[in-house]
Amino acid sequence: MMLPTSGSFARFLRLSLSTLLLAVLCASAPARAQAPDADDPRATARMHVGPFYLTPTIALTNLGVDTNVFNEVDNPKSDFTFTVEPHVDVWLPFVRRAMLSAYATPGVTWYQTYSGERSFNPEAGGRFEVCFNRLTFFAGGSYLNTRQRPNFEIDVRARRKEDAAEAGAEIRVFRKLYFEVAGSQTRTRFDADAFFDGTYLQDVLNRDERSASAAVRWRYSALTTFAVRGDVIRDRFQFSPDRDSNSTRAMAGVEFRPRALLSGTAYVGLRRFKALHPALSDYSGAVAQAGLTYRMAGLTVVGFTADRDISYSYEPTQPYYVRAGYGFSVRQYLGWRLDASAGATRYKYDYKGLLSPGGAANSVAPPVARQDVTWTWTGSIGYRVGRDGRVGLGVTYWNRDSNIKANWNYRGLRAGILVEYGTR
Repeated sequence: MMLPTSGSFARFLRLSLSTLLLAVLCASAPARAQAPDADDPRATARMHVGPFYLTPTIALTNLGVDTNVFNEVDNPKSDFTFTVEPHVDVWLPFVRRAMLSAYATPGVTWYQTYSGERSFNPEAGGRFEVCFNRLTFFAGGSYLNTRQRPNFEIDVRARRKEDAAEAGAEIRVFRKLYFEVAGSQTRTRFDADAFFDGTYLQDVLNRDERSASAAVRWRYSALTTFAVRGDVIRDRFQFSPDRDSNSTRAMAGVEFRPRALLSGTAYVGLRRFKALHPALSDYSGAVAQAGLTYRMAGLTVVGFTADRDISYSYEPTQPYYVRAGYGFSVRQYLGWRLDASAGATRYKYDYKGLLSPGGAANSVAPPVARQDVTWTWTGSIGYRVGRDGRVGLGVTYWNRDSNIKANWNYRGLRAGILVEYGTR
């Protein structure tokens, strides 16, 4: 599958969004015939136990071989591995005025030979909503404790904890017009012994993020909502105050309900990143978030993702980069309970705000800016078991290339059995 080159990303994004807006009419047409409460968990949950509504799922992935456990260029190590991710969504309604929702995912990754790569990765979260006619209050939080790699930049599996809290309110101004305000805080902490490429990760990545947001949503139909939202973000680092920053972000987009023919969300906007240290450069540019799924005749499912924003780097002299990623996937039902899927995702990391080794204010950027590119290809063929189960064979191939660090130009492949229940 051929994807657009990095130079055509902006044109490709504009074309995708134009196609998305044209698809709005198709996606919203069946909305008028759709029951307004079709996505109510009381109607869609798989289990009902007393006052609780539950939807459990489980996925056994990568039950097979990982040909490059440590993402090495030379002499890559292979091992037998698997990942188990049980998941449960729980809802507890209170008459018609309030709803408590929660989820839990106690994931496990196991390696046969390299036992140091085994990990238990629990994740959980919840949200409480209470409605008073036109006004809805909400509050929630989440917790993650994982050794999975946060992205392709950091190749070690380092333990980190992330906890977040959010609270806000939504008011219905008119029948289809809603206004929302919210505040949130996210704390990221790496273990003291998490070490990679000469850097202790807690020294450069432990941080607290606080944000305030506002959004206006117009519910065009039961399945389609247009929105404009803005964020004010404040990042403060525990051990590296020279990385502290303030940001503003404004985005416009569209949201489709899960039961729509075209489902998911797509947002595009601008972000202004203001560094508080004089040696760290500012940034202003485009940002995007998209995750869309289109179902054709019930036999083909096509997916599109896009992601462009700022991420913090572990590099002491290169504090942040602009990540730009997009991908496609397709799943085709073949009959006789068989289906096949394939996908590809590309990410480019453009490093910005380069500092001199001492972090001096008179730093000079190198002649060639650093850029890393990663590709991930996936494919599987599966057999449906009952209404919610699937058993199949899957393969994932990935590669990374860097124009500065040649020792990071690695390749890897995972192939094995997939077992899923309730995940599709």
